[in-house]
Amino acid sequence: MKQTKKIPETFLGVGYTRDRAGLPLEAVRVPVPRPAADQVLIRIAASSLNPLEYKLADLNFMGRTPPVVLGLDLAGVVVDVGDGVSGVGVGDAVAAMADLNGDGGWVATGGSEGGYALAHQFLTVHKPTSLSFPDAAVLPMAFLSAFAGLYRTVQAGDTVYIPGGGGGVGHLAVQMAARPLGAGLVISSGSTPQSIALARQSGAHHVFDYKRDDIAAEIAKLTGGEGVDLVFDATYSERGFVETAKTVRRGGNWIVLGVGPGKTTRLAETQSPVDAILAERGAEHVNVNLLRYFSEPARLDSEARAFLQRGMALAMEWAAQGLVVPHIDQTIDSTVEAINAGLQSLQAGHGVVGKVAVIVDRDLALGASR
Repeated sequence: MKQTKKIPETFLGVGYTRDRAGLPLEAVRVPVPRPAADQVLIRIAASSLNPLEYKLADLNFMGRTPPVVLGLDLAGVVVDVGDGVSGVGVGDAVAAMADLNGDGGWVATGGSEGGYALAHQFLTVHKPTSLSFPDAAVLPMAFLSAFAGLYRTVQAGDTVYIPGGGGGVGHLAVQMAARPLGAGLVISSGSTPQSIALARQSGAHHVFDYKRDDIAAEIAKLTGGEGVDLVFDATYSERGFVETAKTVRRGGNWIVLGVGPGKTTRLAETQSPVDAILAERGAEHVNVNLLRYFSEPARLDSEARAFLQRGMALAMEWAAQGLVVPHIDQTIDSTVEAINAGLQSLQAGHGVVGKVAVIVDRDLALGASR
């Protein structure tokens, strides 16, 4: 095993220390892990906030034994590699996603002490020199979520509806559909001038205000009454699911990110009319859930690994080409206070468009892109 010097024994991370305690997260000192076969250890330059992190703190639905350090989006420099790793080596600047049933790399010290996290080789890719560490760091989880929903499903010329096109996943999905995947018509929606503007900037041809517009009626007008070929709904809104299901054409696809209608609380299942609406149209209900690859190991077979590796590679390639570019709405320091405030804003649905970047190691993140 190849290893660099000066890897500390521990670091002060940010995470949850009690089962299902929810926010606020706490500082917790944890060992710096060592990479097993096919893993790399990354010194983290930057990360991002994702709804998954506050949901894990709320419900610990992966069954982890606390303490658990969060911060699952990773961009930084490889400092150690496990047996069998090839293609990336010590000193390489990379972007990665930590296993979603593993630890992340947020630190509680605002950049004065490094954070470290493991990633599998198939979820680790070289960072293009033209892409900053913060830009690379906000991509992995959100990009892979959009990629899993749209890649190989959107056909050139399709009409696509992506509600929430100003969201962390939504603005990447709009760009993906409109640019590299070649959708003919991309429709989106938002609830604030800022989110509507970002959806438009991302390539949506029509963006509606879901608080004021009858979007199903508007989409019917745009499609001659037929509806869209595909909906990709990453909004986690029970009411929204019902409305977006009404926009799918006969034989179309309704793709939802996460557990889907009737199950968004994870604590209790409620009755949802979505499947009846889709059945009446002969439309397919598809769930996209990255967590399942880590909660159900049989799903993470060689085909799934290759698919996710392809997604990570395209995240960097398309961002470097200007095709799918992350919008960073806020940049915060990696401190307990700043991370808690950012996650509370995400949880409340207040004022965040695009992504929030977390600077874990200021010198590394804002220095040379390497």
